[in-house]
Amino acid sequence: MRIVFFAALFAIAASALPARSAVLTPPEIGYSATRIVNTGGNEISGKLYSQDRNERWEMSVQGMRQVSILQHDAGRAFLYMPDMNMAMTMNTADAEKYGVSGIFTGIEAEEAGRDNVNGEGTTRYRIAPNPKNGNTEAMLWITDDGIPVKAEGQGSQGTFSMELKDLKRGPQEASLFRLPDGVTPMTMPAGLPGMMQGRMPPMPAR
Repeated sequence: MRIVFFAALFAIAASALPARSAVLTPPEIGYSATRIVNTGGNEISGKLYSQDRNERWEMSVQGMRQVSILQHDAGRAFLYMPDMNMAMTMNTADAEKYGVSGIFTGIEAEEAGRDNVNGEGTTRYRIAPNPKNGNTEAMLWITDDGIPVKAEGQGSQGTFSMELKDLKRGPQEASLFRLPDGVTPMTMPAGLPGMMQGRMPPMPAR
């Protein structure tokens, strides 16, 4: 399932607040957390790191370790497989070609109210389906300092959800957002860009 970043899995009451548009982009604040993604009947859980609009997500897929690295300002993303010591890359042009350009350019959303998520005050955003986001409808919950802590959505191949647990704010090591020395990435073949996001929309913030 290719999902490009987050609609309502559950019924959500309409907000009485006037709708306001926003463009959601990756957060600058440093933090770490456990990201739990449910999609297509499968759950993927792994350690997430974010700093200065860069993101690293460590996960295991079918028993193989995978690390996705997004370098937002550089317009570049990597999928690194430590067990094979190899990596693939996707740039802005590739993202546009594969229909996942929101991973770098940001996602248009509409403000839909306020909620408390796991003790965090958040703004709820609705993302309407369109070709740029892979025709995915979603709801995103984002903290006041820009961290997306929850998402629920519906895409062409079913529902999905995302939630952050054990959120800890603080600076993250710059080396987390680079490939290891000696690893030269290959160009990503068609059909794999969705894996760059762990089958989720790009992690946005205000």
